[in-house]
Amino acid sequence: MAEAQTSRLTAPVLGLPAAVGVLGVASGPAVAHGGETLTDATAFAAWEPTPDVVLPTAAIALIYAVGVVRRAAIVDPVPWWRHLMFFAGLAALFLALQSPIDPIAERLFFVHQIQHLVVRMLGPMLVAFAWPQGILVAGLPASIRRGLVGPMARQRWLRRAFGTATHPVVVTALYVGALYVWEIPRYHDAALRDEAVHYSMHLTMLLAGLIFWWRIFDRRPPPNGLRFGVRAMMLWLVILSNIVLGAYTTLKSAVLYRAYDAPGRLFGYAALADEQVGGVVIWIPSSMMCVVAFLVILYMWGRHEMKTEVRRATWSPSNSESMRYPTTGALLIEQQRRKNRVLAMGFVAFVLAVLATTLAIGVLASL
Repeated sequence: MAEAQTSRLTAPVLGLPAAVGVLGVASGPAVAHGGETLTDATAFAAWEPTPDVVLPTAAIALIYAVGVVRRAAIVDPVPWWRHLMFFAGLAALFLALQSPIDPIAERLFFVHQIQHLVVRMLGPMLVAFAWPQGILVAGLPASIRRGLVGPMARQRWLRRAFGTATHPVVVTALYVGALYVWEIPRYHDAALRDEAVHYSMHLTMLLAGLIFWWRIFDRRPPPNGLRFGVRAMMLWLVILSNIVLGAYTTLKSAVLYRAYDAPGRLFGYAALADEQVGGVVIWIPSSMMCVVAFLVILYMWGRHEMKTEVRRATWSPSNSESMRYPTTGALLIEQQRRKNRVLAMGFVAFVLAVLATTLAIGVLASL
């Protein structure tokens, strides 16, 4: 029981860094897959598993499995869908770095953007939504939990530093910056030419993605977790940044990324067309995934408010009307659901309007 309490206490502080560390290793230098010898005929058969990705991925899966068994014996079992989300996210990251996506991404800009979408968004979203920190900590060897995790979690300076690093402004800036910096042509081309720089690109995107989506899908309500309005604002800023960068990359008339031309772009793609499709990937799929995340946050927000209102209406001694009429809680729930539906439809309509306006501007500019 003591270890269970330790796991719950240390998970918010050190569970995420543990996940970030082991997943960060999995984004190692999975480049230089024979880019210059890759052809249209061999591209989709270019599966080249490497130890720097396979071993950490297997280790993470094993730690998680051990954690599931240990926690099941002392606390309520975790819902099955959380395990599914975690392994789906881990699989997405593995495929992004080990499947033919990786070598093709070195020859096509738009495939590289798909890879980035998985590394910084889809994979981290699924992992963070599973809330695996406590399970990962529980899956570590007892010597590490007692000799390293526990003492570190009790360090006030570490908790303060972690709190500063995970401040919503800092987290959002790092998440957006991890995309924008690597889309600067000089740095983007350098990542294609140098293995260490490419490693840094993947690692920074993954780390920023894991921390950002952990803050977004934090299962703890305020005040331990972020206020839901703050989470919605963070998503809105990311959507806006995706639209701006994606629209610019799509609507520009000059080729920016020349490093893809050295080995030659695959499948007969012209340089400008390749980059324009990549801009669409940044622009629309990334924004739509944030819309999905917003709907999840809206659902979490609604559940939190409904629980709060029903608790007040049902148990407050001063609210005699609510105690006299047991249907009050149901009415409050229905009212909150209506508010949530209106807010969700308004947000989706806003995003679609921005997308449509930007697209219309692009069409008019091309006439």
